[in-house]
This record gives sequence, C-alpha cells and structure tokens, in this order.
Amino acid sequence: MMPVLPGEGRVPYIPLPRKKPAYSGRIVVPREDGIIERHEFGSFIKLLCKETTADDTFTLGERTYEPGMATRPIEGGPSEAIHVLEGRGVLRAWLDGDSRSRPTEIPLGPGLEVIVTQNLRHAIENQGNTPLVALVTICHADYPAYPHHYPAIFEPGKGNTLHMHDNRIEGFYVVSGPGSIAIADPENTLVRDFVVPPRGAAYKPMYVFHRQYNHEPDGEPCYWIHSMVVYTHRGSRMPQLHVRQHGADGKTPIWERSTT
Repeated sequence: MMPVLPGEGRVPYIPLPRKKPAYSGRIVVPREDGIIERHEFGSFIKLLCKETTADDTFTLGERTYEPGMATRPIEGGPSEAIHVLEGRGVLRAWLDGDSRSRPTEIPLGPGLEVIVTQNLRHAIENQGNTPLVALVTICHADYPAYPHHYPAIFEPGKGNTLHMHDNRIEGFYVVSGPGSIAIADPENTLVRDFVVPPRGAAYKPMYVFHRQYNHEPDGEPCYWIHSMVVYTHRGSRMPQLHVRQHGADGKTPIWERSTT
C-alpha cells in the first residue's frame, strides 16, 4: 500500500486483495493470554497483534498509565484510537508539529474516545490518583489506513447478522457481560461459535463471515467495544485529532440493529 502524501487529495475506495489463507492465528484471546509490555508510564497488554493473530497491520490492547506518570512526546508514531475505560488524565497534541508551541489539551475520562492520526506529536499524562486505563487500537499501516472504535450494548439473546468486509479488519473487545462471536473458517465453509470473556478480544479478518452477539437469552447485557482499522479511509492526510464523548457511564445506547 503506497502512502498518500499531503496535497494528494482524497483516496478512492478500492477493495483490498484477499489473503490466502484469510487468517492463520487465534480468533479469541483472553486477557490472561495477552502479551504484557512494561513501560515507564505503566503497561500495555497486547491482545490482538502479530504474535496472537498473525496479522501485523494492527494491535488491539489495554494500556494502563499509572498515577502521576506521563508518556514522553511521541514523534512520527502510527495512528491510534484510544477509548478511556477508567481514570482521569490529559492528552496533549502539537497539531502544528512545533514542539515549542502550546499544545492542544484534551481532558481524558471514562467514555472519551480520541483518535490520533499518523505522525501527530502527542503525549498522555495520568493526572488522577488511580490508574488511567484505555482500550487502544494501533494501526501499523500507512495512511489511508485509519483506526476507530465504537462501543455498544447487546441485550440478552441479541446480536447482529452474519456479514463480511473487504476493506477492514476488526476486533471485538468485551468490557462486561456475556459476549460471543460466530466466525467462518478461512474458506467460508463452516461457521463456529466462540465465547469472548470479559476484558478479552476476538479477531475478525477481512473476507470472512462473522457476527457478534450476547449468548445468554436471559442474562445481563453485553457491553462491548468494536475496534476497526479501515484500510481505504477517505479522510484528510493532515495531522488531526478526532474526539467523541460517549455517555456518562462510558456506554452508548443499545445496538439499534439488534436481531436474534
């Protein structure tokens, strides 16, 4: 995939080629099977990544910033989607790229989603007395690849229908409640069901039929966060911040297109 340079305009939709096989790694990765990285600011548990899914274009994991700790300003990094699960802090971004200028500051709290585009200089600081925990999707591919999240709720026994994508890979991260995924084999000939434990994630590759659902007909709702990396995004190449605040409890309304 060739990167698009500033001034080259928008990117047309082009279906991506199929991989053979469509996938070869794990589909479900419980939190206890994640790969733990230690950092000066805290830790990062990689759930969906090259080591677990054999897909080297994105990483989905849970990042923790300890109280009083901050990252050093990140230069020339990949694009990231950051969804705060708990804690308080601030994200600082230098939209003009000048480290001497005053950065834009975004207060971080539960339910806030921030997308930091590729090569945007930024830093995160935990300003609270408890850990700042966030679900993070890192896109390792160049623009026009683009990550984002959206959270939703599946009521008991509800879910979406079997579908596939030709322009994105996805992750299904269960925050709480009973969550499951149905996914076809790499040849799309047989569909299997997997339970995704809370704080675990499921991988959804391209060109493979899948669906997410709440497998308990009479249980509690499933609160989940849908992670995407869209490889044919049409947005601007200029450094950007995208900020969206979900409900006060960090959740969005019930999945509107619920089906049995």
